[in-house]
Amino acid sequence: MTQMILCGRGGQGIVFLTRLLGDIATQKGLNVISSETHGMAVRGGSVNSHLKIGPFSSPLIRWGQADCLVSLDSSETLNNEHFLKQGGIVFENSSASSESGLYRVDASNMARSIGGIQLENVILLGFSIFLSNFEISLDDIRQQLAEGSRYRTREQNLAALEAGVRVAEALME
Repeated sequence: MTQMILCGRGGQGIVFLTRLLGDIATQKGLNVISSETHGMAVRGGSVNSHLKIGPFSSPLIRWGQADCLVSLDSSETLNNEHFLKQGGIVFENSSASSESGLYRVDASNMARSIGGIQLENVILLGFSIFLSNFEISLDDIRQQLAEGSRYRTREQNLAALEAGVRVAEALME
């Protein structure tokens, strides 16, 4: 069972990540509930998604109950950290150094070098999935992305996923 908050700013791909993870969990036969709140009427507005995998009956995660927080923006980490349970883990897109319980990767700069800022969400996903113990594996994500959209987008997403994994591997050494 996993309770996950995904957060960031409008246009960063939070909705894409939520749907991707939800679709994978559903295909695996797992129970999935998700809910999104966002202010995307203006690009850059606050966005967060609650994603629950397991036998839950309500889509919203209560304060102090989330297993992890996946944040594409450090200000959104601060806005959503109250959802984390004690011992919960944060995965954040930031150039700052990692610290206990807070793993950071500079997904924005990495995305620019791979092919575009829009890949930062998939980089952060690869980074966070490698460092966590969720019901969804890297192979599940690889397969879902490989079956995805146009060839160029598919190849860029797979490259972004692997870039996030490489940073996580180096962090664990």
